[in-house]
Amino acid sequence: MDKSQIQERTRELLEKAEKPTEFTKGLQGLLKFYVDKDATKNYQRIIPDTGKFFGVPLPILRVVAAEIGKFIQKEPTKAKLLLETIWNEGSFEARQLAGKCLEKFGPQNPDICLDFIASVLPDLDNWAVCDNLAMFGVEPIVYSNPELVLPLSEKWIKSENKWIRRFGVVTLRGYKKAQTTNEVFTILDLVMEDNEKDIKKAVSWVLREITKKNPDEVAEFLTRRAKANPDKDGRWIIKEG
Repeated sequence: MDKSQIQERTRELLEKAEKPTEFTKGLQGLLKFYVDKDATKNYQRIIPDTGKFFGVPLPILRVVAAEIGKFIQKEPTKAKLLLETIWNEGSFEARQLAGKCLEKFGPQNPDICLDFIASVLPDLDNWAVCDNLAMFGVEPIVYSNPELVLPLSEKWIKSENKWIRRFGVVTLRGYKKAQTTNEVFTILDLVMEDNEKDIKKAVSWVLREITKKNPDEVAEFLTRRAKANPDKDGRWIIKEG
């Protein structure tokens, strides 16, 4: 992987940031250039419901996303259009890029970031894009402004759409580096007996993650749930979490 070449190609692409049609065509050309057969097989194996994808390895996507991230940090007024253009390209790789490039942009521009995220949540259709968007788009904001995110997490977790529910759960992963509050566990209570496999896995994963910073609080929460005569889904989450 020639990192400098990828960076240069991405910077050239970003010169078309205000021309959605040209940018989309250029992005597709960039992604096609870096297609890898092994990456293609991995996506098909690990994420069978990925839909449209090129087969670009994640290390290359990270380099491209970092350049896009630098661009929108310097040009925040251009961020909304660019993010929408990238997301609307529709491929797995494009939507990975749209999430990853928000990591440093979001904490400085939470309103732009969260408005964009809210607009694309109905498009979520697999765990990889869902978790990527939550981890890079929302989790960094949790570190700097948890009170801004918590009401949104609760709203998302109450959704009838399972991918939006999972997204809401994964946003709470930010508490692996932050002190939990009672409200965090009140929100998790809403999904502790969810029977969707993708939700149960996310809840147990997030509980393990936030235990790193909050071991006593998580233990108390799980003990309380275990004493409340949970159903089989709740017992599974408690055991795995």
